[in-house]
Amino acid sequence: MSEIKQHHVLTYISEKIKSAIADAKIEKQSENITIIKDGNDQIHLEQVTDISSNITIQITDKKEILYSEDLLEPLQNIEEGTESQIELHGALRSTTIVVNGLSIETDFVFQAVKDCFDTLSSSYQFVKTISKQINGLTISFQFGDHKFQLVVVNDADNILITCDLNEVKDIKVKKTIEGDVSKVQQALNKMFKE
Repeated sequence: MSEIKQHHVLTYISEKIKSAIADAKIEKQSENITIIKDGNDQIHLEQVTDISSNITIQITDKKEILYSEDLLEPLQNIEEGTESQIELHGALRSTTIVVNGLSIETDFVFQAVKDCFDTLSSSYQFVKTISKQINGLTISFQFGDHKFQLVVVNDADNILITCDLNEVKDIKVKKTIEGDVSKVQQALNKMFKE
């Protein structure tokens, strides 16, 4: 049986994750799919190349092993240390890595949104994620007894947060949330885009 030949980007990223997780094993399933096994858990990596030859590595990590092993930041800067391998370095720099439906930067933005609202008031509580699209997500929050939704979009140049306050009937609470959403948006743009 001949060995499955994979693109050097998928191979490099798979090896990087495997080396960070003790006793993990790599199973190449096809040219574009690798499974990293960690005991009974697994991380699924799939390389998708679009018609412009842009590479996206889509990672499904149901047990959130990458989070518990603090691998998101090293994955975001995956090209570091490959400068001497010019072709690989360039390919890694232009590769988009998506973990559980979000680009890594958007995942960091999501964590920062929760942290910012926690810092503004202990009355804010994250409820759940409603939907994810690589560079954006819709999340449900609560301010005291008032539920509302946020749509967070992480564009190349800025972060935009819009809120749906249809369920909030109290005018004062609405104004407070709107003001805080504006503050959080400014803080995130300063953190990630400036």
